[in-house]
Amino acid sequence: MYPVSFNASSPAQDVIDIPNKVRFIVIGAGLIGPRHANHVQQRNDTELVAIIDHSLKGPAVAKSLGVRLFKNLEEFFHYCDSNYVSYPDAAIVATPNHTHIDMGLKLAAKKINILMEKPLAPTPKDCKVIIDYCNQQKVKLLIGHHRRFNPYIVATKENLDRLGNLIAIQGTWSLRKPQLYFDEKPWRSSKELGGGTLLINLIHDLDLLQYLIGPIVKVYAELLPKQRSSSNSSEDSDKLVDEGASLTLRFANGCCGTFICSDNVTSPFSFEVGTGENPTIPFNDSIQGIYRIFGSEGTLSLPDLKLYHQQNLPPNLEKPKPFDLQLDHFIKLLKNEETTCKCSGEDALSALLVINAVIESIDTGLPQYVQAVDDV
Repeated sequence: MYPVSFNASSPAQDVIDIPNKVRFIVIGAGLIGPRHANHVQQRNDTELVAIIDHSLKGPAVAKSLGVRLFKNLEEFFHYCDSNYVSYPDAAIVATPNHTHIDMGLKLAAKKINILMEKPLAPTPKDCKVIIDYCNQQKVKLLIGHHRRFNPYIVATKENLDRLGNLIAIQGTWSLRKPQLYFDEKPWRSSKELGGGTLLINLIHDLDLLQYLIGPIVKVYAELLPKQRSSSNSSEDSDKLVDEGASLTLRFANGCCGTFICSDNVTSPFSFEVGTGENPTIPFNDSIQGIYRIFGSEGTLSLPDLKLYHQQNLPPNLEKPKPFDLQLDHFIKLLKNEETTCKCSGEDALSALLVINAVIESIDTGLPQYVQAVDDV
């Protein structure tokens, strides 16, 4: 098997050996997939060889990137096998949540390393299946909780000890998603397919809170009122995905917190608006206090990085490029230049278990303890 260029204008028999290049495919041409593809193409040590997507957007995305398009993995693998083309070193999976287990198992079967967009899978059981199979196949698995690589979060984690004992956390993620967001991808409105702001958005924040403060062990949650229904009947409302929730949290170290999450309010208080990490959402550098972490020796506000009662953190952060930093970490893992995964399958499973406890609390009206990863 030989590595070849998949440039759409190049015939399959033109074999090009590019040493030391990490070869990628990107699966999914929606909102996130093209961003990943662009980051891959911007590096000197990586090569984007194909886009895998069956939607109407696929051809235009592949053409803009100058690479071949395949409708699914089966078609791609058949092309590789028929033309004596080696499989890529890695794949970035940016497909709907409910497809992740299928994609993960097919890639791991071919020993292709995986950067999987969050959540790893819609259920803890599916997460465990992917984790165990990747371990069995000796495939490296990184989960795309990319905010862990955001410079604001890196600076926060490096300075948490300046707060003394962590006592409390207050956080918000709130904005209004346009109806087009749901119309373009119907799965985003489906509970069964992993839609709703809890699994799409809140899971990012819960992952960050656990990354910064430690495991969440207990939650209580109430759903926010739903507004997208044109009917007031409870039956219709129950069919709609969540639009947000109010949470109280207890961490293993005793720290307690509150969090508000909503995708249907007019508000600038979201991670994307405050940090400018998402080019599709306008940046507002005046936003303060999306997260507030309260400690015995000081209080830290994010993303403005104001450290109250002591001093502000050095304002030396460049424009956040978490996708670049995440990709850089993944490539170092593939090259064995780094050995500790900064967001493992187990980390993603832990965040999903908190989401499950949130949903169970909503369903029962009672506080819920979070299941341990080892108990799945």
